Amino acid sequence: MLIEADLHCHSLASSHAYSTVNEMAAAAANKGLKGFALTDHAPEMWDAPHIWHFHNLVILPRKISGAVVFRGAEANVNSFEGTLDMTESDLKALEWVVASFHIQVIKPGSREENTRAYIKTIENNKWIDAIGHCTTNRYPVDFEPIVKKCAEYGKFIEINESSIIYKKGSRENSYTLLKLCKKYGAQVVVNTDSHYCDLIGETSNAQQIISEVDFPKELIFNSDFDRVCEYISKRRNIDLKI
Repeated sequence: MLIEADLHCHSLASSHAYSTVNEMAAAAANKGLKGFALTDHAPEMWDAPHIWHFHNLVILPRKISGAVVFRGAEANVNSFEGTLDMTESDLKALEWVVASFHIQVIKPGSREENTRAYIKTIENNKWIDAIGHCTTNRYPVDFEPIVKKCAEYGKFIEINESSIIYKKGSRENSYTLLKLCKKYGAQVVVNTDSHYCDLIGETSNAQQIISEVDFPKELIFNSDFDRVCEYISKRRNIDLKI
């Protein structure tokens, strides 16, 4: 299996998703995953839960149906200066944060504007962990400076299975992105962005591209569950008690 933890997953708290947390956990365990991150949409997305949803994630058991649950969010980049729709204290309290563009929050800019937005997001937001689904043609970017900035700041770049399947240009752009990550030693995180439980852990398209690029497994962050746990524990200064 390519990954041991799927770190971008949506529950029905994001109302265009369709599964409960319990259904997601059971599906993750059945697929052989050791864990997953619950990353519902942050408040400026049209169907996002209230901010209290994220504050209350602490009530979730650490393990459900044998799968470890990481408490996270998919934050929205809401300006070309890299600002987000969650406060620093909100982000710090979480265990895993993906930062993404969504057209409901920010309309696509020029290639230069979109690239600057990602770079500023990386530079100015300590508590984000990964840049989400940046391979779609809807938001054209110059990948090289983004990859270099991620490598410099220790952020992960997402290879998004859902985008490869459904978003125009994402398959072709994933090849470009992976080659640059390989060149600069930037780590990627391979996620499904699943909005339905049976899609958790299903990364066949990403796996094919990774194989064709001959991308080194050691640069796939979530291919090793222990590495994910160690990173989160140290970065958030918490005992996951797994």
